[in-house]
Amino acid sequence: MAAETDTVPTSVGYQTRALERALAILDCFSRERAELTTKDLHGLLDLPKPTISRLAAMLHRKGYLRRVGNVYELGPKTFELGSLYVRQNPSLDSCRRPLESLAATSRQTSCLGQLAGANIVHLLVAASPMPVQHVTETGSRAPAHATGLGKAILATLEPEDVDAVMGPGPYERFTTNTICDRPQLFVELELIRRRGYAMDDEESSPGLKCVAVALEFEHLGLGAVSVSGAGGDFSKGAIRTFVGQLRSSALELQHALAQAGEYGDDGPVLALMGAGRRRPA
Repeated sequence: MAAETDTVPTSVGYQTRALERALAILDCFSRERAELTTKDLHGLLDLPKPTISRLAAMLHRKGYLRRVGNVYELGPKTFELGSLYVRQNPSLDSCRRPLESLAATSRQTSCLGQLAGANIVHLLVAASPMPVQHVTETGSRAPAHATGLGKAILATLEPEDVDAVMGPGPYERFTTNTICDRPQLFVELELIRRRGYAMDDEESSPGLKCVAVALEFEHLGLGAVSVSGAGGDFSKGAIRTFVGQLRSSALELQHALAQAGEYGDDGPVLALMGAGRRRPA
């Protein structure tokens, strides 16, 4: 890799590359990686350490990162933006009750999520009533290619848009079941379109399974709703039951949003029931 100098080019190409790299640094942080050093970021991004140090310092000055000793963590600006997202989408509150009802009926953890790059972000989570349950935190991220939520949404996109989101692969492996290459992912997405729902078949974590269907919100854009839990709870018969519950939950979400008065009577629509593919918002 060519060494970078301290000379800062002024070309638009450089500015775009610098922005992409700064955003990539922010993307490295997650619930599991809340604190990262320059060395950690270098290993995750394969960028020169001087570049990482320069961009991290800039993000620190702007409040997007906070530095404690030689460790970086997300700064207060990210909290401000996250809070703004919630405030500008008050419809999320109206989704909470249907999601909790889904968790109670299915006895599984239920989630509402959206794509954020190649990851899924859990906008809302309702815990399973069972004492042993799958635990997911609101605001956490997970890889789209290894999750039911992510694959449900990807299946609604045109192939070129899937490529734009996911890249050419190979994708990160989490278990022996993880789909790691582009051709296999595209076969999986076609299967999801035909049957109308997506599954995480122990692809993100051993012993964990998930069923998900996609939704489209007028202002929130594409999303998906899922139930997740122990693999032993997901027999063929149970999966059919879960799919029916997910579709009923989608109708409840539609009614809740209509009642909220934000979208009128149309509300969200199922994107995986013969609706075909679409462009991302």
